[in-house]
Amino acid sequence: MLAQMVAKTSWLPHPDTVKALGGAVFPTVRARKGFPRCSHVMENGQPIGMFDDNATPSWALLWSHDIQGRRQGWTVAHVWAETDCIHSFTHAANLALIPECFGTLTDKTGPLTTFLRWHAWHVYHWKPAQHAQPTKPDGYDSITWRYLESVLNPKALILARLKKLNNRRTRVLQPLMESRELQ
Repeated sequence: MLAQMVAKTSWLPHPDTVKALGGAVFPTVRARKGFPRCSHVMENGQPIGMFDDNATPSWALLWSHDIQGRRQGWTVAHVWAETDCIHSFTHAANLALIPECFGTLTDKTGPLTTFLRWHAWHVYHWKPAQHAQPTKPDGYDSITWRYLESVLNPKALILARLKKLNNRRTRVLQPLMESRELQ
C-alpha cells in the first residue's frame, strides 16, 4: 500500500528519455572529504569527471525532461547508492523525483528501493554494472508509475542549458562534456 502511494505521488524519467540519453548524463560522482566539489576526477593523470554534490543528478533528471529550476517540496532520489560511480551517479534510470516526505523510503537503501530497482531493470533495462539483477518485489504488479514528459532531444537540451550557465560547476563540466561528445 505504501509503495502504491509513493508511486502515485512521484515522477520517474520517461523511458524514451532514458533510452535517448544512453548513459550517465554528466561525468560526475559525489564529492567526498578530501575531494571538494567541482574538482576533477582523475584517471591515469587525465580528468575524466568532476566531484559534485546533488546538483548534477538533479540537473540530469529535470533538464532531460525540460523542467527548469528547483522543485520545492521534492527530492531527487538515487535508486542505487552508486554515488562514487561515474556511470551511475547521473544516469536517469538511477533517479526519481520523490516528494520530500517520502525521500528516506526510496533513496539508496530505503524500504521501497526494491520497487524502484526492479522498475529500472524491467522498464529501462539498466542496473549498475557491479550489481546482480534485481528481483521483482511482491506487490510490484499493483503499482502504477508516473513518468515525466519526454522531450525530442534531451542531450541537445542539456548541452544548451549547460552552455547558458556560467559558474564554477559548468566551467569544469563543459570541457568534460565536449570530450565525451567526441567519443
